[in-house]
Amino acid sequence: MLQIDCNTEKGGMKLNKEFLVDFGNEPDGPTLVHEIRYNGGDCTSDIWV
Repeated sequence: MLQIDCNTEKGGMKLNKEFLVDFGNEPDGPTLVHEIRYNGGDCTSDIWV
């Protein structure tokens, strides 16, 4: 997951190079940012964490 900083006064956007959340090393393997895995193996993409 990355963060994009928006300048609302002067305009423009830029990538915040100090912010990175890596979901590639999760215990059960890589996950998508919007995905939640529940105990028992179910998952949903309807909930944002």
